[in-house]
Amino acid sequence: MVAERAGCLRRSRPLVTVVACAIAALSMFCGPALPGTSLGTYNVTGTLVSDTCGNAMNPWTFTVQMSEDGTALYWLPSGASSSSGNLTSATKAVIATVVTANVDATEAGAPGPCDLTVASTLDVSLAAGLTPSSFTATYAQTISAATGVSSTNNCTDQLTASGGSYMTLPCSTSYTFSGSHQ
Repeated sequence: MVAERAGCLRRSRPLVTVVACAIAALSMFCGPALPGTSLGTYNVTGTLVSDTCGNAMNPWTFTVQMSEDGTALYWLPSGASSSSGNLTSATKAVIATVVTANVDATEAGAPGPCDLTVASTLDVSLAAGLTPSSFTATYAQTISAATGVSSTNNCTDQLTASGGSYMTLPCSTSYTFSGSHQ
């Protein structure tokens, strides 16, 4: 699920661009309107719970637009793509995404290509009301070398020991979010 960061674990990394474009076409300023009834825009602060990838932001701050359409909750962070999930009650929703993308197909002479899979789950609890004044959420993300993509998938150059972004693969990061209506 970036003004400063949207649904991705890191800034200025190839995967951030991939995840931002895939997660979860957007920018709330130039993207299409969300379907359904708008719940508004929220200022969000994420507090890091765990990070085995290394270099996760803490705190992680961004804005998000949300809307409801029937039994779906739509989530549009600034600088990232929209995603949606099922409302399990009037105030709770789960949004899960899985994105696989090549992060270094053009590196001549280096290990690769590397396809990484990012699986994320956002569990949202909205305050009561037609336009909730706030929400809380938990966010968990796992990044791993994709399996079954090709026999040449080599992600060793993505590890910090080789100058990459991740301490280990697979790795995971989790946050708690709190958001307040603008």
